[in-house]
Amino acid sequence: MKRRLAAGLAAMMLAGAVWGCSGSGNNSAQPPEAAAEKTENGPGGEEEGAQAQETGEGQEPAAGSQTKVIGVIPKSTLFDFYKMVRQGAEDAAAEHGYTINYQGTNSSTDTAAQQNIVEDMDMAGMDALVISAIDAKAIGDAIGALKVPVVTFDDEMDPSVCYTTVSVNHERAAAAGAAYIAQKLPDGGKVAVVSSEAGADVIQQRDRGFSEELAKHEQFELVGIYHTEGDREKATNIMQDLLSEHPDLVAVFCCNEGSSGGVSKVLKDEGRTDILAVGYDSSEELINNIYDGSLDALISQNPYGLGYNSVTAAIEAIEGKTDFPDVTESPYWLIDQENIHDPEVIQILDPLGTLNLQ
Repeated sequence: MKRRLAAGLAAMMLAGAVWGCSGSGNNSAQPPEAAAEKTENGPGGEEEGAQAQETGEGQEPAAGSQTKVIGVIPKSTLFDFYKMVRQGAEDAAAEHGYTINYQGTNSSTDTAAQQNIVEDMDMAGMDALVISAIDAKAIGDAIGALKVPVVTFDDEMDPSVCYTTVSVNHERAAAAGAAYIAQKLPDGGKVAVVSSEAGADVIQQRDRGFSEELAKHEQFELVGIYHTEGDREKATNIMQDLLSEHPDLVAVFCCNEGSSGGVSKVLKDEGRTDILAVGYDSSEELINNIYDGSLDALISQNPYGLGYNSVTAAIEAIEGKTDFPDVTESPYWLIDQENIHDPEVIQILDPLGTLNLQ
């Protein structure tokens, strides 16, 4: 609340209202393009050193220009997920005459490099920051020192240093993956989780949501949760080991794009069509894996919508709004071969129409 009041008093008031999230409590907000029905909640540049910087065009406004600059920092630039976040952020900014300065690390575990980006953006000048923190606690002091509004996405941050967090409920989304497995495999069996960064809050939420829902179904045995640090190659090696140690495995849940890609590749290469695989996040590769059956389902967070809604909230904060919920909840979708061809789902997976999905 201190952050909201202090930044709100310093913000420049601009005429007109913008489309976005409002009210209190956990609200869902989507860009107009994202019209699909959400899944029912219940049982988703230029490199320098370790830092891969991707800066949007026109980030340096001309002298005297009224164009505002919004910094956007993803957790990393490794995955297609963040490319869609970036596109949503740029579209929301452009609709209101703002410019995006987009930079990120090339590792989803390099907190120091991400903090350097925050400090560099602050020195260069920006009117708001949108960030998915690698470690919200470690970077909290740097965020708290900023004099501009801060909006986080995908991973919650202390509400005293940010206006709102735009995110799906990761526990419920992962629980939906467990419920899907229980529905498809009523006889039960051994299940594994191939996860991502062990210390990341959002990954812990996904691990917990899946395992707690699976525990409600006594016919299943969770053989373990295996962390890959978001690395596709590690996910590949872990899945190969699992096939050797547990040849009778019946299902696997993957917690991010990298683990989903690594696991599905092994299942495809080994011809293990008998193992049901549920992924998390979406990319062109993972969509194709649904088509060919090496993934049975995936949880999509609508990354375009996360970027769009986060920047929209930042613009509202710049314009003086301070009444935000701590979490602006974004919907998730469970996608499989039965609904992947639905027009509403295609709009979520490919909002720009670049993948020519049908």
